[in-house]
Amino acid sequence: MALWVGGEIFAAGGSKVAINLVPGSGGVFLVTLNGEKVYDKSTEDRYPVLPDIKTIKDKVASLIT
Repeated sequence: MALWVGGEIFAAGGSKVAINLVPGSGGVFLVTLNGEKVYDKSTEDRYPVLPDIKTIKDKVASLIT
């Protein structure tokens, strides 16, 4: 899941983004952009679905333009 989301973020930002995947435990899934929490599985109580990924990609695109 994390690799796929990372790929989608990279597709939205290209060479203007850096992606760090950090291993966690207990099903941690957290996406931050410039220190701002964009998606947190513990808050949503689920892994991201396609609409969540679109929101993340839109935020990345808006930050780099």
